[in-house]
Amino acid sequence: MLSFATSLLFAAAQPPADSLATLRGRITEAATAAPIAEVAVTIVGTRLGTITDAEGRYVLLRVPSGPVTVAAARIGFTTRTERLTLAAGEVRTLDVALTAATTELRAVRVQAQTTEREQFTRSPDPGLFAVRGEALKRVPVIGEPDVLRVVQLMPGVVATNDFNAGYNVRGGESDQNLVLLDGYPIYNPFHLAGLFGTFIDETVGEFELMPGGFPARYGSRLSSVLSVTPKAEERSGVHGTVSASVLASTLSLGGTARGRTSWNVAARRTYADRFVALLSDQSLPYWFTDVQAHVKHRLDNGGTLSLTAYTGEDVLDGFLTGFSDSTSAGTGGLRFDWGNRVLGAAWEQPLGAVAGGDSARVMQRLSHTGFGTTLDLGSGSLTLTNRVGEARAWGEVTRWRGRHETLLGYEWSAYRVRYDVAAPAAGTEELFALRQRPTAGVLYVDHTVRASSLIARAGLRAETVTGTGWMGLSPRLSLKWFANEDLAFTLSGGRTTQWTPALRNEQAPVRLFDFWLTADRTTPVAQAWQTIGGVERWFDNRRMVRVEAYHKRYGSLPASNLFNDPAVRGDEFIVTTGTSYGVDVLLRQLEGGPLSGWLAYSYGVSARNGPEGRFAPVQDRRHNLNLVGSWRPGGKWSYGVRLGLGTGTPFTDVEGQLVRRRYDGVTNSFSTDERAVDREPIGGPRNAARYPLFQRLDVSATRTSTGRRTWAPYVSLINAYNARNVFTYVFDYADNPPTRTTVSQFPILPTVGVSVAW
Repeated sequence: MLSFATSLLFAAAQPPADSLATLRGRITEAATAAPIAEVAVTIVGTRLGTITDAEGRYVLLRVPSGPVTVAAARIGFTTRTERLTLAAGEVRTLDVALTAATTELRAVRVQAQTTEREQFTRSPDPGLFAVRGEALKRVPVIGEPDVLRVVQLMPGVVATNDFNAGYNVRGGESDQNLVLLDGYPIYNPFHLAGLFGTFIDETVGEFELMPGGFPARYGSRLSSVLSVTPKAEERSGVHGTVSASVLASTLSLGGTARGRTSWNVAARRTYADRFVALLSDQSLPYWFTDVQAHVKHRLDNGGTLSLTAYTGEDVLDGFLTGFSDSTSAGTGGLRFDWGNRVLGAAWEQPLGAVAGGDSARVMQRLSHTGFGTTLDLGSGSLTLTNRVGEARAWGEVTRWRGRHETLLGYEWSAYRVRYDVAAPAAGTEELFALRQRPTAGVLYVDHTVRASSLIARAGLRAETVTGTGWMGLSPRLSLKWFANEDLAFTLSGGRTTQWTPALRNEQAPVRLFDFWLTADRTTPVAQAWQTIGGVERWFDNRRMVRVEAYHKRYGSLPASNLFNDPAVRGDEFIVTTGTSYGVDVLLRQLEGGPLSGWLAYSYGVSARNGPEGRFAPVQDRRHNLNLVGSWRPGGKWSYGVRLGLGTGTPFTDVEGQLVRRRYDGVTNSFSTDERAVDREPIGGPRNAARYPLFQRLDVSATRTSTGRRTWAPYVSLINAYNARNVFTYVFDYADNPPTRTTVSQFPILPTVGVSVAW
């Protein structure tokens, strides 16, 4: 219904079709009559234009009638212009022959503007941080390059420990981050209890993080947007990469057919069980797989069709005795699996001059995202199952006119959520069952004005979710004022909402069973207001510094109820409020020279107000610094370094232990029934204690040999000086005096790998 309404609005804004014309033709070489591909054919003085295909053909739709000037240009040929008059409704054929340029020019130096510099001059988005795929490979890695591990090193981002690839942005919870693969949402992009991300590095073209102040087109999460763009293989034929590390092997293939259809496909399989066997006498019957594919086809009329697919699965399948030295453990089977499925299709089409504008574009995406997890303890003695499915339609119409850009869009999502608790081994097929089938509808508009010294963007989202009785308006505003071409000040503010919370124990050091819900009458829609102000200074095309301050205020924020009853629906969450504020500093030198990297420092304070009072969430790391550098001195060798420092995160200290005993009326005494003594810890105030300082140095070296095939073996040393960072504490009050044992995070950990590309 929303799609139909948007189409009607768009059609109503069109000029009459009979006032426009169509121009088509073929561009050839004058001397040989051979077709010329990739010639830019434009209507001078407008935004109308296209590129010729492999046969030299082009089509320009919706060209204004009347006198026009057509230009055909390509490097290596003399630009040619043609003046003609088009009648309303006419379809004109214009073939052009280009002459090879023979003028000898003096040597010139051309320096293209970097993507980051262009974003600075064209976008009012605060805090945006972009990384291209090649830079990803030069960051020291645990096993292999990982997008989410690099995201943890950006300003405003906190990773609570080494064993978790999850991340918290500017004080928010880890489920408040919208993760998009080519524009399609992924719910849980993690492997091995969060240790690794699901993105295959060879398929990543670039990725960017928006830590706040994002435009109205993005919603359904409170804190940030991580957008991952697949790599497009522009070379014809079949090209690929094979890589192997201590944890996984990857095969990636790609190419371009007929100069119009690019494709990529990649698969990865881990052998973590074998790796663990080398380091320990314990078993780990665990593996994961990833498969990703992306196809993009360029249409004759300048539009594109694309298809993106991803599937991943983690499986932990063994016996409880395999995880302990104790022979008293149960012998039941343990099965724990989880995974994501994404299938999406997109159509984008330039429309030429529309509704009095210079040009326009329409986009439509359709997708289905699925996440599922099952935990089976003791061969069916207790099973927990969660399934989430989201069918989503997302469409936009964008119009440019002079300095104005107007974007009108919609989203429609249908959710299917299932959560079951059962004990089939005991004959109880259902202990708890939850079914949710809400739909969410969104209309939004963004309007951007780019003046000589000011960029202003105002946006508004109108949202509703069935089954909640909730409707909301979320305004967004971003301003960027240029004091000069290299110095700009930004101010941004707005409201964000989220109706898909994850039920997880944020207190637990490692993420295990994630339980996703949607908002309903008992689980509120979370809301946050945020304000961001900053200054950004560029020193040249590759060096910059940025300082931003932020403040976030949370309302109706669901938090896991650590004392909920699994048999009672509605007590999974407690409703909290809270605040986060801080300052982020970024110094960055972009790729293009021998030395590149960044220094990110963040100061942040987070607090939550719950039924038990005010407390600091586990991501409340006050000071966090990451230095990331890559050095390529020339030749075959390149080097990477990462230094991380951070003050301790909060935890709930244990102040005592209680032994549960049973009163025996016959003997008038208390006993434990000759069972092993089960000591229950007694915690102090929630998150009132803090772990000590975190510090870690990682280094890596890569040797790249080129030829018919490119070989790139690498070695990384994680925690190079073996810092003993605290992961958690284990308390024993049976000793006198009581003892506290430290469980450390990663020790010194060497990893090796190699990739071969052709």
